Amino acid sequence: MTPAPRRARAAGPGWAAGSLRLAEVVRVQQRQLQAVIARLGESGVEDVHQGRVAARRLRSILKTFGPLFDARWARLYRMDLRSFARALAMVREADVHGEVLRDTVGSREALRSAELARLAAALQLARSDVRDHLRRRGTEHGWRALSASLAARAEQPMRIARSDADMAELLGLADRAWRKANRLMKRHPQEAQQLHELRLALKHCRYALEVVVDVERKSAARLLRRLRRAQEAIGAHRDTIAAAHWVRSRERTLGRATVRRLEDLLVEREELLRRDATEQSAKVLPAYEAWREAIRPLRKAARPGRA
Repeated sequence: MTPAPRRARAAGPGWAAGSLRLAEVVRVQQRQLQAVIARLGESGVEDVHQGRVAARRLRSILKTFGPLFDARWARLYRMDLRSFARALAMVREADVHGEVLRDTVGSREALRSAELARLAAALQLARSDVRDHLRRRGTEHGWRALSASLAARAEQPMRIARSDADMAELLGLADRAWRKANRLMKRHPQEAQQLHELRLALKHCRYALEVVVDVERKSAARLLRRLRRAQEAIGAHRDTIAAAHWVRSRERTLGRATVRRLEDLLVEREELLRRDATEQSAKVLPAYEAWREAIRPLRKAARPGRA
């Protein structure tokens, strides 16, 4: 017979350190997400980015530390967070395309002034279109319901089903989040899709590590630095590929000659960024192994049958 799930309780003085830490982390992410949602109507580039990051981080935490949450509550919450992050995806992509192309062209004389003007106008139009779409969506019933659902979850008692999790158990769950990334890193990925898959896995690892970063601070801080550098390098590579696709899709607007010149510049940039992404990714695994060795004595304190 399956035992009845434990009733979730509000965090209090009687909670163990691990459960209390998890509740605090979730509350911080909820507040950050609600702050972004409140100003999305007039949001800038950084607001949109932070909104997506807050949603992804909270969704990842709910997955990594899932055994400590009410399962149904966490599953439905993750679905709402995924819908929210996806709604901001197009806005973020339009912003990134502009950043990549401005950095790529830079002070070079690869384009004539008229071509630069057409490129700037096309980027501005694309950015305006997706932001208009987001504003229109903000008036739709589905979006209002989603925003209300996220706000309600931030105000209601958190559904942490266990109040007795210690820090050793949190460490075990955080380490378990590395299984996929560990497997991918050992293959030494170099192709674009492989690097992208690794980046997604490393994001999940980073969010898990941030929850327990101060348990073994020295090795965790080193690992976080390596994670950020790898993610940034792979992200820059991925953004360049996406910008190249965008340029090719605008041939009628920009002109074939302009597209070809931009493609040449983007190919050069992509090759450099691919090498950097590969090099930075290779540095993560040794840092992970050092962190894992450092937390080994702490994890031994975990009670049998947990994490």
